[in-house]
Amino acid sequence: MVRINILVLLIISVVVILGVILIFFNKYLSTSLKEAKIKEEKTTKEEALKKVNNFEKVEFQTEDGVKIIGHFYQAKESKYAGILLHMMPAIKESYSELAKRLQDAGYSVLAIDFRGHGESINSVKGVLNYKNFTDKEHQEYIYDVKAASEYLKKRGFPIENQFLIGASIGANIALQFLSLNSEIKAVVLISPGLNYRGIKIEDFLKKEMDSKILVITGIKDLQSASSLDLFKNVTPSSTLITLDSDAHGTDLFEIFPDLVDKIIVFLREKLI
Repeated sequence: MVRINILVLLIISVVVILGVILIFFNKYLSTSLKEAKIKEEKTTKEEALKKVNNFEKVEFQTEDGVKIIGHFYQAKESKYAGILLHMMPAIKESYSELAKRLQDAGYSVLAIDFRGHGESINSVKGVLNYKNFTDKEHQEYIYDVKAASEYLKKRGFPIENQFLIGASIGANIALQFLSLNSEIKAVVLISPGLNYRGIKIEDFLKKEMDSKILVITGIKDLQSASSLDLFKNVTPSSTLITLDSDAHGTDLFEIFPDLVDKIIVFLREKLI
Protein backbone atom coordinates (compact mmCIF):
# COMPACT_ATOMS: atom_id res chain seq x y z
CA MET A 1 0.00 0.00 0.00
CA VAL A 2 2.83 2.32 0.94
CA ARG A 3 4.60 1.51 -2.35
CA ILE A 4 1.42 2.29 -4.27
CA ASN A 5 1.06 5.68 -2.49
CA ILE A 6 4.70 6.53 -3.24
CA LEU A 7 4.20 5.55 -6.87
CA VAL A 8 1.08 7.70 -7.07
CA LEU A 9 2.93 10.62 -5.53
CA LEU A 10 5.78 10.17 -7.99
CA ILE A 11 3.37 10.10 -10.90
CA ILE A 12 1.58 13.21 -9.61
CA SER A 13 4.93 14.98 -9.11
CA VAL A 14 6.04 14.14 -12.63
CA VAL A 15 2.72 15.33 -14.05
CA VAL A 16 2.97 18.57 -12.08
CA ILE A 17 6.58 19.18 -13.18
CA LEU A 18 5.71 18.45 -16.80
CA GLY A 19 2.72 20.79 -16.49
CA VAL A 20 4.88 23.58 -15.13
CA ILE A 21 7.47 23.03 -17.87
CA LEU A 22 4.72 23.07 -20.49
CA ILE A 23 3.28 26.30 -19.10
CA PHE A 24 6.67 28.02 -19.15
CA PHE A 25 7.43 26.66 -22.61
CA ASN A 26 4.13 27.92 -23.98
CA LYS A 27 4.73 31.29 -22.34
CA TYR A 28 8.25 31.46 -23.78
CA LEU A 29 7.02 30.38 -27.22
CA SER A 30 4.19 32.89 -27.11
CA THR A 31 6.58 35.69 -26.08
CA SER A 32 9.10 34.72 -28.75
CA LEU A 33 6.41 34.62 -31.43
CA LYS A 34 5.08 37.97 -30.26
CA GLU A 35 8.58 39.53 -30.33
CA ALA A 36 9.23 38.04 -33.75
CA LYS A 37 5.94 39.46 -35.02
CA ILE A 38 6.73 42.91 -33.59
CA LYS A 39 10.20 42.80 -35.16
CA GLU A 40 8.74 41.73 -38.49
CA GLU A 41 6.12 44.48 -38.38
CA LYS A 42 8.79 47.05 -37.49
CA THR A 43 11.00 45.89 -40.34
CA THR A 44 8.06 45.98 -42.74
CA LYS A 45 7.17 49.51 -41.65
CA GLU A 46 10.79 50.64 -42.02
CA GLU A 47 11.02 49.14 -45.49
CA ALA A 48 7.72 50.77 -46.47
CA LEU A 49 8.96 54.11 -45.11
CA LYS A 50 12.19 53.80 -47.06
CA LYS A 51 10.26 53.03 -50.21
CA VAL A 52 7.97 56.03 -49.77
CA ASN A 53 10.72 58.46 -48.77
CA ASN A 54 13.34 56.90 -51.05
CA PHE A 55 16.18 56.94 -48.54
CA GLU A 56 18.79 54.47 -47.36
CA LYS A 57 19.46 53.97 -43.67
CA VAL A 58 23.22 54.18 -43.16
CA GLU A 59 25.70 54.06 -40.29
CA PHE A 60 29.33 55.02 -39.81
CA GLN A 61 31.69 55.66 -36.91
CA THR A 62 33.31 58.88 -35.72
CA GLU A 63 36.99 59.18 -34.89
CA ASP A 64 36.15 59.01 -31.17
CA GLY A 65 34.08 55.84 -31.46
CA VAL A 66 30.44 56.93 -31.77
CA LYS A 67 28.16 55.10 -34.21
CA ILE A 68 26.19 57.65 -36.19
CA ILE A 69 22.92 56.69 -37.86
CA GLY A 70 21.64 58.62 -40.85
CA HIS A 71 19.20 58.64 -43.73
CA PHE A 72 20.85 59.04 -47.12
CA TYR A 73 18.65 60.39 -49.90
CA GLN A 74 20.36 59.63 -53.20
CA ALA A 75 19.38 61.79 -56.15
CA LYS A 76 19.96 60.37 -59.61
CA GLU A 77 23.16 61.61 -61.25
CA SER A 78 23.61 64.23 -58.51
CA LYS A 79 26.87 66.15 -58.39
CA TYR A 80 26.35 67.70 -54.96
CA ALA A 81 25.40 66.26 -51.57
CA GLY A 82 24.41 68.00 -48.37
CA ILE A 83 24.61 67.18 -44.66
CA LEU A 84 21.51 68.06 -42.64
CA LEU A 85 22.14 68.89 -38.98
CA HIS A 86 19.15 69.02 -36.65
CA MET A 87 18.46 71.27 -33.70
CA MET A 88 18.21 70.04 -30.13
CA PRO A 89 16.29 67.93 -29.12
CA ALA A 90 15.15 67.09 -32.66
CA ILE A 91 16.30 64.11 -34.74
CA LYS A 92 17.15 63.42 -38.39
CA GLU A 93 13.47 62.87 -39.25
CA SER A 94 12.84 66.58 -38.64
CA TYR A 95 14.40 67.09 -42.08
CA SER A 96 12.33 64.47 -43.91
CA GLU A 97 10.29 66.88 -46.01
CA LEU A 98 13.24 69.14 -46.81
CA ALA A 99 15.37 66.11 -47.70
CA LYS A 100 12.77 64.85 -50.18
CA ARG A 101 12.43 68.28 -51.77
CA LEU A 102 16.19 68.60 -52.15
CA GLN A 103 16.35 65.09 -53.58
CA ASP A 104 13.67 66.00 -56.13
CA ALA A 105 15.69 69.12 -56.98
CA GLY A 106 18.69 66.94 -57.84
CA TYR A 107 20.70 67.07 -54.61
CA SER A 108 21.68 64.01 -52.58
CA VAL A 109 21.44 64.61 -48.84
CA LEU A 110 22.46 62.89 -45.63
CA ALA A 111 20.39 63.63 -42.52
CA ILE A 112 22.09 62.38 -39.35
CA ASP A 113 21.22 61.97 -35.70
CA PHE A 114 23.79 63.80 -33.61
CA ARG A 115 25.42 61.67 -30.90
CA GLY A 116 23.08 61.08 -27.99
CA HIS A 117 20.02 61.77 -30.14
CA GLY A 118 17.64 59.44 -31.96
CA GLU A 119 19.45 56.29 -33.02
CA SER A 120 23.01 57.60 -32.58
CA ILE A 121 23.35 56.47 -28.98
CA ASN A 122 25.99 53.72 -29.11
CA SER A 123 29.68 54.38 -28.58
CA VAL A 124 32.84 52.75 -27.29
CA LYS A 125 32.14 54.52 -23.99
CA GLY A 126 28.62 53.09 -23.69
CA VAL A 127 25.12 54.43 -24.35
CA LEU A 128 24.90 58.20 -24.90
CA ASN A 129 22.10 60.59 -23.95
CA TYR A 130 22.40 64.28 -24.87
CA LYS A 131 20.40 65.21 -21.75
CA ASN A 132 23.43 64.24 -19.67
CA PHE A 133 26.00 66.03 -21.84
CA THR A 134 28.33 68.72 -20.61
CA ASP A 135 29.00 71.68 -22.90
CA LYS A 136 32.24 70.00 -23.95
CA GLU A 137 30.31 66.89 -25.01
CA HIS A 138 27.86 69.00 -27.03
CA GLN A 139 30.83 70.58 -28.77
CA GLU A 140 31.91 67.11 -29.91
CA TYR A 141 29.07 67.11 -32.47
CA ILE A 142 31.74 68.39 -34.84
CA TYR A 143 33.13 64.85 -34.95
CA ASP A 144 29.74 63.63 -36.19
CA VAL A 145 29.84 66.10 -39.08
CA LYS A 146 33.41 65.15 -39.95
CA ALA A 147 32.38 61.49 -40.10
CA ALA A 148 29.33 62.36 -42.23
CA SER A 149 31.54 64.27 -44.63
CA GLU A 150 33.92 61.32 -44.91
CA TYR A 151 30.95 59.06 -45.60
CA LEU A 152 29.85 61.32 -48.47
CA LYS A 153 33.36 61.22 -49.90
CA LYS A 154 33.10 57.43 -50.04
CA ARG A 155 29.80 57.80 -51.86
CA GLY A 156 31.50 59.90 -54.55
CA PHE A 157 31.02 63.44 -53.23
CA PRO A 158 34.34 65.23 -52.56
CA ILE A 159 34.39 68.01 -49.97
CA GLU A 160 34.13 70.72 -52.64
CA ASN A 161 30.84 69.15 -53.75
CA GLN A 162 29.32 69.11 -50.29
CA PHE A 163 27.06 71.66 -48.59
CA LEU A 164 25.53 71.92 -45.12
CA ILE A 165 22.17 72.89 -43.67
CA GLY A 166 21.98 73.26 -39.90
CA ALA A 167 19.31 74.41 -37.46
CA SER A 168 19.97 76.06 -34.09
CA ILE A 169 22.97 74.33 -32.51
CA GLY A 170 23.26 72.43 -35.80
CA ALA A 171 23.68 75.80 -37.55
CA ASN A 172 26.59 76.77 -35.30
CA ILE A 173 28.20 73.37 -35.87
CA ALA A 174 27.72 73.79 -39.65
CA LEU A 175 29.51 77.14 -39.48
CA GLN A 176 32.32 75.56 -37.48
CA PHE A 177 32.71 72.85 -40.13
CA LEU A 178 32.79 75.50 -42.87
CA SER A 179 35.62 77.27 -41.00
CA LEU A 180 37.62 74.04 -41.19
CA ASN A 181 36.83 73.33 -44.86
CA SER A 182 37.11 76.37 -47.09
CA GLU A 183 36.35 74.22 -50.16
CA ILE A 184 32.66 74.14 -49.22
CA LYS A 185 30.66 76.57 -51.34
CA ALA A 186 27.32 76.82 -49.52
CA VAL A 187 26.01 76.63 -45.96
CA VAL A 188 22.45 77.33 -44.80
CA LEU A 189 22.12 78.42 -41.18
CA ILE A 190 18.62 78.26 -39.74
CA SER A 191 18.29 80.12 -36.40
CA PRO A 192 22.01 80.31 -35.57
CA GLY A 193 22.83 81.76 -32.17
CA LEU A 194 25.71 83.74 -30.73
CA ASN A 195 26.48 80.94 -28.27
CA TYR A 196 24.96 77.49 -28.09
CA ARG A 197 26.62 75.28 -25.46
CA GLY A 198 29.93 77.10 -25.90
CA ILE A 199 29.78 76.86 -29.70
CA LYS A 200 30.19 80.56 -30.55
CA ILE A 201 29.77 81.80 -34.10
CA GLU A 202 32.28 84.61 -33.49
CA ASP A 203 34.94 81.90 -33.15
CA PHE A 204 34.29 80.59 -36.66
CA LEU A 205 32.82 83.37 -38.79
CA LYS A 206 35.39 84.71 -41.27
CA LYS A 207 35.35 87.40 -43.96
CA GLU A 208 36.22 84.84 -46.66
CA MET A 209 32.91 83.07 -46.01
CA ASP A 210 31.07 86.16 -47.21
CA SER A 211 29.28 84.76 -50.26
CA LYS A 212 28.77 81.20 -48.97
CA ILE A 213 26.23 81.74 -46.20
CA LEU A 214 22.43 81.89 -46.10
CA VAL A 215 21.02 82.86 -42.69
CA ILE A 216 17.35 82.30 -41.91
CA THR A 217 15.85 83.49 -38.63
CA GLY A 218 12.72 84.85 -37.04
CA ILE A 219 13.14 88.44 -35.84
CA LYS A 220 11.15 87.63 -32.69
CA ASP A 221 13.39 84.66 -31.91
CA LEU A 222 15.72 86.69 -29.71
CA GLN A 223 18.37 84.03 -29.12
CA SER A 224 18.88 83.78 -32.87
CA ALA A 225 18.07 87.30 -34.08
CA SER A 226 20.83 88.64 -31.83
CA SER A 227 23.37 87.00 -34.13
CA LEU A 228 22.33 88.98 -37.23
CA ASP A 229 24.53 91.99 -36.51
CA LEU A 230 27.62 89.77 -36.39
CA PHE A 231 26.85 88.37 -39.85
CA LYS A 232 26.17 91.86 -41.20
CA ASN A 233 29.51 93.12 -39.87
CA VAL A 234 31.80 90.19 -40.69
CA THR A 235 30.14 88.79 -43.83
CA PRO A 236 28.04 91.67 -45.20
CA SER A 237 27.38 89.80 -48.45
CA SER A 238 25.75 86.86 -46.67
CA THR A 239 22.17 86.24 -47.74
CA LEU A 240 19.86 87.06 -44.81
CA ILE A 241 16.22 86.03 -44.63
CA THR A 242 14.39 87.47 -41.62
CA LEU A 243 10.86 86.38 -40.82
CA ASP A 244 8.17 87.90 -38.64
CA SER A 245 8.08 84.99 -36.20
CA ASP A 246 9.44 83.68 -32.93
CA ALA A 247 9.60 80.11 -34.27
CA HIS A 248 12.97 78.44 -34.01
CA GLY A 249 14.99 76.18 -36.29
CA THR A 250 13.15 73.69 -38.47
CA ASP A 251 9.84 74.74 -36.88
CA LEU A 252 10.01 77.68 -39.30
CA PHE A 253 9.26 75.34 -42.23
CA GLU A 254 5.80 74.62 -40.83
CA ILE A 255 4.93 78.33 -40.85
CA PHE A 256 6.84 79.33 -43.98
CA PRO A 257 6.82 76.38 -46.41
CA ASP A 258 8.20 78.59 -49.19
CA LEU A 259 11.54 78.63 -47.34
CA VAL A 260 12.41 75.38 -49.06
CA ASP A 261 12.18 77.04 -52.47
CA LYS A 262 14.41 79.88 -51.28
CA ILE A 263 16.99 77.38 -50.02
CA ILE A 264 16.98 75.58 -53.36
CA VAL A 265 17.42 78.88 -55.24
CA PHE A 266 20.38 79.74 -52.99
CA LEU A 267 22.00 76.35 -53.57
CA ARG A 268 21.58 76.63 -57.32
CA GLU A 269 23.30 80.02 -57.27
CA LYS A 270 26.26 78.78 -55.22
CA LEU A 271 26.74 75.21 -56.42
CA ILE A 272 27.89 75.80 -59.98
